[in-house]
Amino acid sequence: MTVTMLFGGRSMLPMINGEGDKITLRPLEKDEACVPGEVYLFKYCNHFVIHRLMRIEGGVHVFRGDNCVNFERVGRENVLAKLMTVIQPNGNEIDCEGEWWHKRSKQVLRRKKLRTAVVRMLSPKARNAWSVLYFILLAVLMWAPLNGLGIPLNRFIFGLRLDHLLHASVFLLCPLFLVDWMRWKKWGILVVALLIGLFTEYVQYLLPYRGFDINDLVGNCIGNTLGWLALLPILVWHARRVSRRQRPMA
Repeated sequence: MTVTMLFGGRSMLPMINGEGDKITLRPLEKDEACVPGEVYLFKYCNHFVIHRLMRIEGGVHVFRGDNCVNFERVGRENVLAKLMTVIQPNGNEIDCEGEWWHKRSKQVLRRKKLRTAVVRMLSPKARNAWSVLYFILLAVLMWAPLNGLGIPLNRFIFGLRLDHLLHASVFLLCPLFLVDWMRWKKWGILVVALLIGLFTEYVQYLLPYRGFDINDLVGNCIGNTLGWLALLPILVWHARRVSRRQRPMA
């Protein structure tokens, strides 16, 4: 026995479109094992959900929608039915146990894993860790007796000295790693980034094995400014979003 119903929502895009697609489900046998990668109907927090089974951890079935980030964890007793077919508005019927569906599902899952990895790398916790690492490396590059690591820094690229270009390149990321520490303050990020560039060059003036160069300082400022300008659209968007959230309800 199967049941056909209209699918709603966007949680299974692009495999299932909630704006017109119908799905056919068959009930699971009592002792039937669930297969990771397949799509099931299950009960979660008093709601019925249709998502893909990602893995099984010690009897706990872990689900996630193809267009979602969060996971749902339920026991096998809460998994009720398996997706059999998807019927598109034009009448095209897709066999969810066929080769095309499985191949397409694997492609979606690979992209999902990559997207999840990127999201985790850009999470506030990860950004803080990257920030600490960046400023440690910045201090090493600016203050350690590296002596150019044997690289002839007096070469010219596009009419600009290599060492000045390196200074600008190193400080391009400085505004980005100040975002969370400065609580997304637009002008504060630029000011602090410029001060860091000035401070690192001033310390070089005090070190006997390094030297102060006004052109290096200019390179620091150019790198910070360009990095800040690239970040500016995100800062403006974040400020508008916070403003909308804080706006009193009418």
